[in-house]
Parts: sequence; C-alpha cells; structure tokens
Amino acid sequence: MAGEGHRSSGRAVPPAEPYGTVARPRLDDLLAEGTRRRLVTVVADAGFGKSTLLASWAARNACAWYTVTAEDRTLAAMVTGLVDALRLRVPALSSTIAGVVDGPRGPDADAEQPMRALAYAAALAEALERHLTDDLVLVLDDVQELAPDDPAATLVEGLIRAGPPALHLVLASRSRVPFRIERLRGRGQVLEIDAGTLAFTAEETGEALRTVLGEPVPELAAMVHDAVRGWPAAARLAGEALRPVAPADREARLRRALRPGGPVFGYLAEEIFACESDQVRHLISMVAGLPWFSADLCAALGVADAEDLIDSLETRGFLVAGGDADRYQLNPLIREFALTRMPLDPVDRLTAVLDAGRYFAETGDYREALGCLRTGGDSTSVSDLLWAHGHAMIAGGDAEAVVDAIAAIDPDARDGVLDQLDGEARQVLGDWVGAQASFERTIGDEGPVAVGLAWRMGLIHHLRGHLDEAIATYRRGTIDGSEPREEALLQAWWASAHWLRGEIDECRQLSAAALSAAHAARDDRALAAAHTVLAMLAALDSDPRANAAHYLRALDHAERAGDVLQSIRIRVNRSSHHIAEAQYAQGISELDVAIRLADLAGFAAFRALALNNRGEALLGLGRLDEARAELEASRLLYQRLESKLVAHPLTNLGEVYRQRGDLAMARACYEEAISMAGETRDMQSLVPSLAGLARVLIEEQPDRATELVELARRAVSYGPVLGQSAALLSLGWVSLHRGHLADAAAAADEAAALSRRRRDRAGLAEALELKAAATSSVGPVDQLLEESLSIRREIGDPLGQARVELMLARRSTGERARELAASAHQRFLAAGATRYAAQAALAEERAAPPDVRVECLGGFRVVRDGTPVPLSEWPSRKARDLLKILIARRGHRVPRAQLMDSLWPGEAESVVSARLSVALSTVRLVLDPGKRFAPDHFVGADRASVWLDLATTSIDVEEFLRDAQAGLDAAKAGRPAQAVLLLRTAEAAYTGDFLDEDVYQDWASVLREEARSVYVRVAHYLADHAVESGENYSAASYSLRILQHDQYDERAHLALVRSSVMAGAHGEARRAYRTYVARMSELGVEPAQFPNSRGAERNFKAV
Repeated sequence: MAGEGHRSSGRAVPPAEPYGTVARPRLDDLLAEGTRRRLVTVVADAGFGKSTLLASWAARNACAWYTVTAEDRTLAAMVTGLVDALRLRVPALSSTIAGVVDGPRGPDADAEQPMRALAYAAALAEALERHLTDDLVLVLDDVQELAPDDPAATLVEGLIRAGPPALHLVLASRSRVPFRIERLRGRGQVLEIDAGTLAFTAEETGEALRTVLGEPVPELAAMVHDAVRGWPAAARLAGEALRPVAPADREARLRRALRPGGPVFGYLAEEIFACESDQVRHLISMVAGLPWFSADLCAALGVADAEDLIDSLETRGFLVAGGDADRYQLNPLIREFALTRMPLDPVDRLTAVLDAGRYFAETGDYREALGCLRTGGDSTSVSDLLWAHGHAMIAGGDAEAVVDAIAAIDPDARDGVLDQLDGEARQVLGDWVGAQASFERTIGDEGPVAVGLAWRMGLIHHLRGHLDEAIATYRRGTIDGSEPREEALLQAWWASAHWLRGEIDECRQLSAAALSAAHAARDDRALAAAHTVLAMLAALDSDPRANAAHYLRALDHAERAGDVLQSIRIRVNRSSHHIAEAQYAQGISELDVAIRLADLAGFAAFRALALNNRGEALLGLGRLDEARAELEASRLLYQRLESKLVAHPLTNLGEVYRQRGDLAMARACYEEAISMAGETRDMQSLVPSLAGLARVLIEEQPDRATELVELARRAVSYGPVLGQSAALLSLGWVSLHRGHLADAAAAADEAAALSRRRRDRAGLAEALELKAAATSSVGPVDQLLEESLSIRREIGDPLGQARVELMLARRSTGERARELAASAHQRFLAAGATRYAAQAALAEERAAPPDVRVECLGGFRVVRDGTPVPLSEWPSRKARDLLKILIARRGHRVPRAQLMDSLWPGEAESVVSARLSVALSTVRLVLDPGKRFAPDHFVGADRASVWLDLATTSIDVEEFLRDAQAGLDAAKAGRPAQAVLLLRTAEAAYTGDFLDEDVYQDWASVLREEARSVYVRVAHYLADHAVESGENYSAASYSLRILQHDQYDERAHLALVRSSVMAGAHGEARRAYRTYVARMSELGVEPAQFPNSRGAERNFKAV
C-alpha cells in the first residue's frame, strides 16, 4: 500500500485465548444480547479483561476482528485493516476499496479527510449490504488509540451509522468512544458494558486463583477479591505472585503484596519479578522500549534461550501477539511497569535500540528500523537507510514514515536525493504543495528540470486551473529520449493544458509526441495519458468514433496500471462524450464510478469536474433541482481549491438558471464565468459563457440587440471548441431578436451541420427549432418543429419537449393548441421552470396577460402586458427601490417620512421631499407609460403616505402566500387533494427568496423571512405527499429546493436520502447522506443513521 502504513497482518484475527481464562457465561449472554443492536461498547481501564473476554467470545462466534494501533489513526491504514478483517468473513467483498487506498492520494486528500472517511464508510457499507446474507459482528479492540479528530474515528462512526442492518459493531476501549452516540442510545441501538460489569465476582476471583494455583483457595480468594475489588488483571497477578510460594506461606506473602494505600498492580508485579531470574528481568526491561520483538530479535540482542523464555511469558499472560505469529509485545500493564520500575541503564537502552534498528533494517522492516534509529539519535544511519531503501518504503506504504524521518534530519545535512525523496513521498501522501516545495529545493527557479519532476510539478498547477504556470513548468522538462515513460506523461499533460486554452495546434503536436514516447516505453500509464488527450482532440475534430476508441484504450491502460488518477479523469472525460451525444444516463453511470473513486482517493479537482458534468447531464434530463445542487457543490469545491476552473460549473449554473427562467441569476453566473475563464484563457468555458450571456441579455434588454449580436459573434470566433454549437445557436437567436431572419437561418444551418458531425442530438434539435423560428413558410416550420420534438422525446429532454410544444401551441388553434400548451405547462412546472410555465398557462387559457405584473421572488422584474420592462426604462434606481418598498409593505400605507428615510437615510426631509415625488412619478410612468389609467390606479398617494394597490397589480409573492395559506388550511382541514393542488401551484411560484438582490435591506427582511418560512412548510408537505405516493424523484426535488434555502434542514436532508434509496439511486443516497453528516457536524449535531432500503419506508417526520 502506498501512502499510509503497511498491511494489518495478524491484527485482523483475535488474539489467542490466554491459558487459564475464566469462563464468564453472564458476559457471554450479555454480548449475545448486545449484538442484536447496532453497537456494543466495552469501556474500562487496562486490566479489566476486555480483549480476553471478546477474544474468548469471538472464538465461539463468527466475528470479524481488528485490533487498532496508533498506526491506524491514518485513514488508509484503518481502511486496509477493516478490509482485511471483513474479507476473512465476507470473501466476496471487493478488493477495489483496498486497491484505491493502496494508490497515491490526490492533492486534496488531507483537506478532504472527513469526507474521504465518510466515502470509505459508504463504500464498505454498500459492499456489505450487497454481500451479507447473515448478521455479522465486527469487533474493534483498543479503540482508545483513535482520537475524536482522527479520520479513522470518522470512518468507524460512518460505518456504524451507514452500515447495513445486518452489521453490528463491538468497540472495546479504555476511554469512551471518540464520537457521540446519544442518538443511537436514545433509539435503543447501544448496549454499554463498563468496568463495573467486567469486574470479577467473588466466584470468578476464586476460579482465577484456582486455575493458577491448581486448587481452591477460598480464604485467599476472599482476601484478593476485597483488596482488588474484582479487577481481573490484579486477581490473575495475585495468583502468579502466589504460584512459587508454599501453601503455608501464601497468606503472609499475600498480605505483604496487598499493603494498603498503594498501587495494587505495582506491588503484585514487584512480588512476581522479585522471584524471577535476572535473565527474565533483563528480557522484559529490554523489549519494553521496542515496537515489537521476536525470539530471533532477542537472540540477536544477546538474550540466551530467548524462545523458551518467550514461551513461558506468553503462557503466563505477560505477552500479547504483536500481529504475525512470531511477533510479540508486552502486556500493556507489564510494559508500563517495566518502563517505570525496571528501566534499563541508559547506555544499555541506547545500545539495544540501535541494535534493534539495525536488525529491523536487515530483515526489511524499514519502518521499525527508522523508528529505532531515530530514537537512538543515529541520523547518519537514518540517511543511509533512506538513500538505500526510501523508494521501496514509499512503494511499500511507508511514505509517512519517510517524510517524518527526513523532517527530523538537519536541513543542512540533507542533499538533493533526500529532498526529491521527500517530494515523492509527500505527493503520494497527497501533500502536493509540500511536494512542490521539496522539488523546488532540488531544481531551483530556472533552467531545465528532470522530466519526471517537471510533469509532477506542472500537474499541481494544472489541477488548480493555473494553466500559465502549468505550461511554463512543463516546458522546463528535459526531453532527450532517455526516459520515454516520463516524457510521454509530460507531453500528454502539457497537451491537455493547451487543449483547455483552445491552442489546438500545440495540443496536436504534443499529443502525437506523447503517443510515440508511450509506445517506445511500452508503459500502460503513459499510454493511458496519451490516448486520453488524443480522445479530447477527436472531440474537437468532430470524430466521435475516434473519441470513443481512444477513451476505451486509455481506460484499459489506466486500469492495468492501477492508476486511479487517470481512471477518474478518463471516466469524467468519457462522461462528457456521452453527454455531448445526449446519452445522459450513460454519462451519469460513468460519473458515479468516477465520483466514488475521487472521493476515496482525495482527488477533489476531478470530483469537482465530475460533479459539474453530472449537473450538465441532469440538466439535459430536465432535472433542474438536482442539476443545480450538483453544480453548486462543484462550484463550492472549486472555490475552496482556489481553482480558476470554477468557470466550468458557473457556466452550467448559468444555463440551469436560464432554462429555469431566473435571468438575473443566470447573468451573474455567466459574467463570473467569463471573468474567470478569460484570466486563464480557458476556451472550453469562455465560449459557452459568452453565448449564454448573449441569450440572457437579449431577453432582459432587447434594445441592446446590435451589441449582443457582436457578443455572440465573439463566441463563435474562437473556433472549434466544445461550445462552438452553443455559440452558433446563440448568434442565431440573437439575430432573430434583431429581426435578421437570414442570419438566424444561416447560423441554424451551420449549428445543425456541426451537431450532426458531433452526434450532438440536443444541439441538432435546437438548431431545428431556431431554423423553424427563422422560417416564414408554415409547412416547413411545422415539419422542423415535429422533427425537433421527436429528438427531444428520444433523448429524454422534458424541458426541450416543453419549449417545442409551446412553439407549436402558439402556431396552432383549437383543442390541439390547448393540449400542446397544457403539456408544456406541466413539463415546465415539473422541472421548476415556473416563469416559462406561466407563459404556457397563458397560451393554454388564451388569456391576455395582466396589465402589470411584478416579480419579486428570485429577482426583481416588472412585466407590462406580458413584456418585461427593460432596465433602460428605469432612469432612477431609487424609483425601483420605492416600488420594492411598497411591495414589501404589502399594500399598507407607508408614511412619506419613512420612505424618505429608507431611500435617503440621514438627509433632511426638506431636501429629499421633492426627490420622493419624482421617484413616485417615475414608478407610475414605468407601470403605465401610455397613461391608460388614472395616476393612482397602481400606486396611490396623498400628502402623508404612499401605497401600492394590490387589487390592480399582480405580484408574485402575494399570489404565492395566498395559494400557500389556502393549501395549508386545506391540509389542516383534512382535504389533501385540494391541498396538494393549491400547494403545488404555490411551490411552483416560489422561484427564489423575496428580493434576493436586496438581501441587506431591512425593509425587505420581514417579508423575505415570512415567505421563506411558508415555502419550507409547503415543500415539506409536498415532499411527504410525494413519498407516500411513491413519487420519489418529486420528493427528492422538493427536498433539494428546501436545502437550497436552508442547508441545515435535517428533515429535508433525510427525506432526500430516503427518497433516493426508495428510487434505487443508492449512490446518490450515499452521497446525500455524507453531505447531511457534514452539515450536522458543522452544527455539532449527532447525525441519524442511514435509512437503509429495508427500513426506508419508515416516516421520518418526527426526526
């Protein structure tokens, strides 16, 4: 295992039952009862027989066992140990988990430790749920080695909460378990065994002495029991102290050992070792300071008859197995006694430690060798060992020990070999920044660089989206044909950076060189990298067959090489291929694997990209809420990584909001993406962002049509990037708004041709829609729209279907027009595209739009006679604010003085009174520019106050609150059918928080909080109803919408997990559960258990 420690060896089996173990049927019965629950804790100090009890019980029951050590505090060591232990009982358990943990960690592994721990817990839980046919008990001994902040503790907690119902855990520890279990305890899922329960009864104390002494000694047993208060270790040690004593002298010896007022165990140990030979005492003192010992090691240290002495001590219970059959450690209490009461002379101790270090080095136990040599202060031997075996240690899983050892060496004593070794070890461990610092100490700031260092350093910049720095670093690599494998990897990653920037010629030249070098090297890892970039080029060349073929070869080579990084990358890229061809389900399947691997390995940059692609696929399926959630997760992850590649999810978020009808949010996302992509010259994000922004602005500000055509032309001008068809379509739609039908039709034809070459069915469908919109002949238009509708149905795009249906409805008459509009209305509503649903509803009813409608949910917009009022018609921002304040006061009269203070705080009333009159006139003019109505028709005023007439003005927030309250009242009155109808209408109307662009304005906060609170109640009711009706995807959508407004809503989190489980989307359920656990952790709240499929139908309303 590369990265976090060696294999768990014999710790995956229970220790041998010590000779003379006392049978304890009452505790066996208690354990049998406890293992019908999720968790049993056995907590007591050393010497209470926890391990002995559990080992004895495990020997008679089919259990998985793992003994925890300090090494297991790291995540991969603990994962390895658990996999080793579980596979002994569940042979079908996949080795994939261990395979990932054995590989190098990503650059974000340390920062992602808690989420990685939960990901491993989920992977183990899923695997166990698939393969367990009967109940399984997993015993973890010595859990006190784990601290609450250790990722291994998070892993164990995650397994407890997320494991299948057939899994039961027993945790033995000297201190309380390192995570909260109050919630499990409250549900009756915990049995706790403490020191009081473990203490010997008087009968058990008597039996312990009888076993050691060979005869009953009731009087002595009573004395021991009273003195040690049932402490099993002390009772056993008392027997050992009396073993060599004549029966007549036992009571006197016992009274001397049990002197009052002192540590009983220490006194008993003194009595025992006072009678032992010098040889035994020396052996125990010498090995007390070693990580483990064996007969061979003791012999090498000069101990005569070591094997016989060790056998005797093991029989008497003074030793415990240290993993492998011939490796031992002292009983913890004996070891503590030896270190404090029987220490070696300092010179002898130093000699023993250094001799042991040399022994370990000779036997290949390099980790233990480093530890001993460092303890002995022999830095020269430490350096020699690292020079000779450092690379082998990294490959064997001891990278952490290498880093620690090098860090302890005086920097002035290090050379380039150790710095490079340190960098390689840190990169394996996921500390890529630390690795870069070590590499830079080796190579300096300028000049040529060894090719292997160049691509490793460049990749750090590359994955952060710093493309200029990445390319500059790649360029420094020395390419002379001497290391074809490393040269191929450098050229492949270098070509990929040019691909992102749209520098296709450079990409093509480097990718060809990479493939040639990879073939020369005959190396799977190099071939995987070369075929990956060739597949990316094929996508730009509109060659889907070559794209698919190269990715298949790349994945085959990556998996044969065991290269997790490239396996993740290839699957993410293959998903793009599937999504581009509108094969959304296949794309999501690829991404589920990629995300799971990225979660486990700690490659957060590729996890972010995978989430982005998943959001894009869900967008194609019309699942806007799920798409937004995935893209937001991607955006947040990229931002935490400080990566410029955040432009990717921002671009797709802009498209989600555009298709939902939230143009203000779409514009914000597109503009931020353009800023980010422009800095790095990332054409794959810049082009579709420019295209999307032009389409948003043409709807918001049609008077800027000429300017926006140039914006769209700019997007097209960048040439053959992945967003080229989107740019052509944008140019066509903007030209159409400008009235240039010929230009629109030409853009449609070019987009259609490109889409056919690339097998882009969604692009082709939209190109047909654009062509129809730019065509005046009735017959061809209907034919084009019907063809587009057929494609939309085939690829499973309900939003696309709705748009085409609405176009057809507007061209049709009678019943067909109403049916098409009704169908479009329902599809828009189901997807959450409420603004377009309203347009479809008007088409269905053939009703005229209201004279004035003000939209305040999710953004502010005034719609006059069905047409949005452009920003240019508002000469004053204060006039807009005045209208917003009046809406926030919900038709109530607002004193003029209060309005003036809100709009111009701190200014004299005499100065701003006239300004208020001007603002009021502006509002009236914007609402009724033709002066069709009386001045106070929409906004009334007198000398003291101003108010908005709700009877004449349609306001979305008022309509939402009215429908929501009516629906909630119907639910309370026991009319569920009416309630659902009203609440669905209300929920669909809530497109965002009230005036979310004025989040810091006090006058908006009261209505914002009221509307949000009502919305959460509405969505919870609809989510519960959807679950009861078996509408799992609808339940998930409602839960996601709640979480968009309150990410800590526990009920919504659990409803989302449960609905995903019931829908069979187990991967999504596990990821949603990990997010829930993370949010509860931020609040310091103990999470609930994962709702497994066997119990997912239970109602969580009370949680």
